[in-house]
Amino acid sequence: MPYYPPQTLYQRLLDRAKDLHNFIGRKARREMMHQYGPRAVAEFEARLSRVGPGDVCLDLGANLGVFTEKLARTGALVHAYEPDPFAFEIAHKRVGHLPNVVLHPEAVAMTAGTLTLRRSVKFGRKPEAATGSSTIVFSNPKKFDETGIPVTVRAFREVLAEIGRPVAIVKMDIEGAEFDILRDIFAHPADFDIDALYCETHERSVYAEFAEIDRMRRASESMARPHVNLYWP
Repeated sequence: MPYYPPQTLYQRLLDRAKDLHNFIGRKARREMMHQYGPRAVAEFEARLSRVGPGDVCLDLGANLGVFTEKLARTGALVHAYEPDPFAFEIAHKRVGHLPNVVLHPEAVAMTAGTLTLRRSVKFGRKPEAATGSSTIVFSNPKKFDETGIPVTVRAFREVLAEIGRPVAIVKMDIEGAEFDILRDIFAHPADFDIDALYCETHERSVYAEFAEIDRMRRASESMARPHVNLYWP
């Protein structure tokens, strides 16, 4: 069940506060992920136990390759996309030698092109801890280095078409580029030959997306395929 209704008093309080378009709303949504994230990961692990050789998985926003490695242990073919050069190098050292892993130094979004990747301002102090925030969407000089790095962006539909086979699991953590992809999936689910999608959403940075992400979480309860979980921590 990919829609997690609040069950405890604390979760019900968070559910009320999460719609506020201010710091409190953002904080409530972050805390909701702390509440529901472990449940989403447990569901992911259960599904992963049914994946094996002959299957295909995608890791979009692979970062340092931790989940790429986890997906690869199943024996499935794993395509991993990571546009940050620093993170990509670490991921390559971790999983680049594995015969069932294909690493792509690219971002994935709704539309293909070349965009600027902005790193967290914390990158200079703790690069390995900061690469997970690198984004082609958000721009805030208080949070991101505005100089940026030009990166190649692949369109999600084109990535799936190139693979040309059913995809067992997609793990998506693409720092704001997920919004349009999710809208496309929920509008045309039959177009996507995917069994399950686990996605971290970043609506805390875009007030206008609060209601849309919540709508999609509720809609996911009745969508048979793809199975969509929007509580990835």
